[in-house]
Amino acid sequence: MKISPSEVKKWTVLDVDGKLFKVIDTAHTHTWRWSATYSFKAKDIIQWANLTLTYKSSAILEQAEVQTNSAIFLYAWWDAYTFMVNDTSEMFELQAEDIEDVVPYLKENLDCFVMLHKGNVIWVILPASIEYTISETVPWVKWDRSSAGKKPATLENGLEVMVPLHLEAGAVVRVNTATGDVW
Repeated sequence: MKISPSEVKKWTVLDVDGKLFKVIDTAHTHTWRWSATYSFKAKDIIQWANLTLTYKSSAILEQAEVQTNSAIFLYAWWDAYTFMVNDTSEMFELQAEDIEDVVPYLKENLDCFVMLHKGNVIWVILPASIEYTISETVPWVKWDRSSAGKKPATLENGLEVMVPLHLEAGAVVRVNTATGDVW
């Protein structure tokens, strides 16, 4: 689909010379005498390289035909992660290096979204926050103030985070998937 640079929003997937780029951030500059210029921070979906794309307002861009479907993460086997699309029961197996920023947050039966392009998964979209059970943490020493009110903990999926001092093993915490912070 053809679009102008002014129509590009965050998370738009662009097809530039056969390569797919996911827009992470947009910027617009306009000088008094000259036409507007649009800059996009983008990530190459295949090679994971970050770059900046710059276009004049008169440019015509190609938006990639992508489809976002509700899915569920089923299980991991070695470095392969299996997802199932809820509507069609179609299953996709993805390698760890293809979804390395998502892997630390995965747990069995996690509801998520998969982004498809020409029948292939190009992106896994996690919920904004996910609840986990603390499986292991160090004991709290009442007078220890060196850690600023936090202590290390290991969650049920192996993710290591900092949690408030009063939380013990078995407690449920909510983790922000964008930042990794616990709340």
